[in-house]
Amino acid sequence: MFEQGKRGYLMLKENQIYRMNSTFNPGYIECIVGTMFSGKSRELLYRGMRAEEFGDVKVLYFKPTVDTRDDEFIKSRDGMERRASLFSNGRELLNFVNGVPSLILIDEVQFCDESLIYAVQLLKFKGHNIVLSGLHTDFRGQPFGIMPQIMALSDTPIKSVFSVCNISGCHNDGVLPQRLRNGLPDSALSPTIIIEGSSEEITYEPRCADHHIVPDIDRYLLNQLSL
Repeated sequence: MFEQGKRGYLMLKENQIYRMNSTFNPGYIECIVGTMFSGKSRELLYRGMRAEEFGDVKVLYFKPTVDTRDDEFIKSRDGMERRASLFSNGRELLNFVNGVPSLILIDEVQFCDESLIYAVQLLKFKGHNIVLSGLHTDFRGQPFGIMPQIMALSDTPIKSVFSVCNISGCHNDGVLPQRLRNGLPDSALSPTIIIEGSSEEITYEPRCADHHIVPDIDRYLLNQLSL
């Protein structure tokens, strides 16, 4: 249970009050979600740089191997960056982490497999503060990968960040990722994961619900019913 306090959220837990810090919360899982171009990676990087510079906290940066953009770096679109360790599953992540409780920052979590769900809980029980960032919906507007489970594990209020809809004249939040193939909305029957920049014909942009277009979404949903 959460209550709004004068200096941020307070968490009520076993009749005790824990104040949520904006730098380091040992033994907590936190979650940042949003669409592309919204500043998710920037939020993650700022959190780490703040802890490194002012908090005297050990900070570890991670990203899944499937994210081939920017090689071994987590980069924001405004120029912030940090080198990250790459991992393919939760066990590999655990092998990177040892020693004193640290701030563990993981980007692009929607690309990770289910083993990460269990790995982050083990890290939490060891006193680490894990902050995870990712897209909560895919290009179809459906829950993306393990993000729903990660969001359910968050010990703090989930931080949602959104950009503005990319359609000219629209001022609504761009809450959904629009995939374009050769400039036109891509079919819902296309693969779920196509990494941005991996194909010249594929581009992404943020859109509001009113301007989000997904051809064949009815066929896709009917196909899911038959699985």
